Amino acid sequence: MPNDLTGWNIKEEQQKADFLDHIYNCYKPGNGLYTGLWKRFCLEEAGPYCRNIHFERVEALQKFIEEQKNLQNND
Repeated sequence: MPNDLTGWNIKEEQQKADFLDHIYNCYKPGNGLYTGLWKRFCLEEAGPYCRNIHFERVEALQKFIEEQKNLQNND
């Protein structure tokens, strides 16, 4: 069975592997298994961070829209 790596981005795949190693070193499960580390990272770190960023962007957009309305009303 041939290995078909057509379309693979070697740098991107290496970065994925390197990041999983980083997560392993941060969480130190000590069992040699990477199972669940990505999920744990998403739930404990990336998820809350992305949620916070989302609401910061929503708030910034709302402020921008309000400022634009105020500018239009002052013209």
